[in-house]
Amino acid sequence: TRAKPAGVRGCEIWVAIDDQPPTSKHQMTFLALDTASPYLNVFEDGTQFGKIAHYMLRWVNSRNEPGPWSETVSATIGA
Repeated sequence: TRAKPAGVRGCEIWVAIDDQPPTSKHQMTFLALDTASPYLNVFEDGTQFGKIAHYMLRWVNSRNEPGPWSETVSATIGA
């Protein structure tokens, strides 16, 4: 199912644009709190074309308490 887990408000989405995956959340930038899938991140200025975006996510409950981090997912930014 695509439903959020019980008691979850949404999913925090964090990103780092670098050659290597981040080793700490301090290397990442908060992107969004998504409450409905899918989330689409659009790179509009074109300066990041060909670079690698590394994403990490975590659930946030209705009391704004974050859960554990996901694995890092990486993708090359296309045009």
